[in-house]
Amino acid sequence: MSQPVQAKPARAWTRKDLADLLQPSLRVTQSRPAIGRLLRALHADGRDRDAALALLSAQAQALLQAFLRSDRPLKISEVSVSSDQTRRILFTTSDGEIVESVIIPAAGRDRVTLCVSSQVGCGRRCSFCETGRLGLLRNLGADEIVEQFRHAQALWQPVRGGLPPITNVVFMGMGEPLDNLKNVIDAIELLCDAHAYALGSQHMTVSTVGVAKQLQPFFSNTKAHLALSLHAPDDERRSKVMPINQRIGLQELKTALQNALPPKRLVLVEYILFDGFNDSPQDAVMLRDWLADLPVRLNLIPANPGPDPSLRQPDLAVVRRFQKQMQDMGVRTLVRYPHGRDVGGACGQLAGAKRLTIQGNQRNA
Repeated sequence: MSQPVQAKPARAWTRKDLADLLQPSLRVTQSRPAIGRLLRALHADGRDRDAALALLSAQAQALLQAFLRSDRPLKISEVSVSSDQTRRILFTTSDGEIVESVIIPAAGRDRVTLCVSSQVGCGRRCSFCETGRLGLLRNLGADEIVEQFRHAQALWQPVRGGLPPITNVVFMGMGEPLDNLKNVIDAIELLCDAHAYALGSQHMTVSTVGVAKQLQPFFSNTKAHLALSLHAPDDERRSKVMPINQRIGLQELKTALQNALPPKRLVLVEYILFDGFNDSPQDAVMLRDWLADLPVRLNLIPANPGPDPSLRQPDLAVVRRFQKQMQDMGVRTLVRYPHGRDVGGACGQLAGAKRLTIQGNQRNA
């Protein structure tokens, strides 16, 4: 027995969802233009639900009205600008929660990326991540994820000067995206829809701590890239900084990845370098061995200041030595230097509601 269709906010509906609502009653030649018109009005033009529905025929409006709930707008509460022009945006949701996004101009000034959040807080509790200290409050809807992009693009456009518009999106903000997979996939579909935001799936990257059971559904439902956060070359150390490894060890994770990865798909492996913890030449060899037989690109990330003061950034000479050793062993390796660290916008620094508490305490001191 099929499940009843659930109403949800207007900007959460994808093209496929809308077709499922309309096409039992309307011909494809009627429904397809209506869907395009609705998506363009809601996303590209920024109209609210009622204004967007008013553009459709009376029959289409009657079919959709009950299922398209009112919008859940995000409000920009704070924008902090880094010395490198990175912009950290703090959003307040319609129910008063806090999430953050980051606009990141590339060092070469040839592209601009938006880092978006997929949850309010995070339940994975990685020891190097400020978001993990919040715990998980709730998932974000697809509408709340794409709203981050819509607001960020509008914010960026008048200040970008000679820099490009935002064309890349990485799901590396607050939350574990694979714990909210349906909404993340729907958001990617909307971001790539020609009538909504018209981005390319090759410009989408979803980061995960390694939720093994969700790897197959991820690859089956989107062409976006997967970024796997590894951060240690053995189970003992990975379990210390990433609690998920206590349930899904490195060998199980690798097997799940090999079984799920489609042909010709590449995985981006992220490896934060912590001083004296995972940055030795022996660690590089162990990492190379784990990466063997996987089509990967390795991103090394010098650690940013976070909740655990013992997890510090190594000297840059150590970072470069580690990179050279990995390259010499045949692993394509890049270093992702921090952006927005001075405004708390770098990897692992998104603190959400905790940031407002800290700021409030500082003002009242």
